[in-house]
Amino acid sequence: MLGKLLKYELKATGRLFIPLYLTTLIFAVINRFLFPLNNFGEKSSAIYGIAMTISMFIYVTLIVGLMVMTLIVMIQRFYKNLLGDEGYLMFTLPVQSHKHIFSKLTVSMLWTIVSGVVAFFSILIISTKAVSMTEVFSTISTALIQFQQDFGISAYLAGFEVIVLGILSLASTILTIYAAIALGHLFNKHKLLISFGMYILLSTVSQIITSIIGIIFFSQPLFSPGGSLIPAASLANGILLGSIIYTAAFAVGYFILTNYILKRKLNLE
Repeated sequence: MLGKLLKYELKATGRLFIPLYLTTLIFAVINRFLFPLNNFGEKSSAIYGIAMTISMFIYVTLIVGLMVMTLIVMIQRFYKNLLGDEGYLMFTLPVQSHKHIFSKLTVSMLWTIVSGVVAFFSILIISTKAVSMTEVFSTISTALIQFQQDFGISAYLAGFEVIVLGILSLASTILTIYAAIALGHLFNKHKLLISFGMYILLSTVSQIITSIIGIIFFSQPLFSPGGSLIPAASLANGILLGSIIYTAAFAVGYFILTNYILKRKLNLE
């Protein structure tokens, strides 16, 4: 049943995102090829300038809209589909509440990552006029080689830990929003406003806890034995591992809280 939920969620959201992704990439290509056309007369240059300005404005609007749309759809799909009128239907299905949350979370994470990738590649398409693709990948390759030289064999572990930490951080952020919406829905009035307040409260509490942990564990300078500004490989891996455990604990906590409210305290009035 979880597979069907994921399939339904992807279909419902894909028809919004895929056209937006294609449009963004199309305007990135248009802007890429508009840049070298400014070699005509004064009148042609003026027309070109207007066309480029309009095209670039549309592109920037699409990039901003892409990020905003990702956030709005994430919130809307959870709120409307589970806590709105559609919730009566969704919770009559033979599906546990945690599967509903997991399906929403998985698809939200997927579209967030894809939105970031599309935005990155669209910027890369435009920037290839000033910087060639060869130079871009050469810079990335040099940075990776330097990273491997600094950390040795632990660089691969560190790279893996960074990816895991990034995924968990994204999940934790989304689950914070879900938990805030669920908490706000416990009230009979001003649910959205209270949900916003709950999000601020949860974020503030997590920041306070993070600061306390940082003060306790990182009050001393963390340098390698040779005095380099780069932490020792083992220390860096330890910090990343600790961050993974810490972030995962918050994500699990928000997941359990949201699931508890949907399962035991659901209020669709």
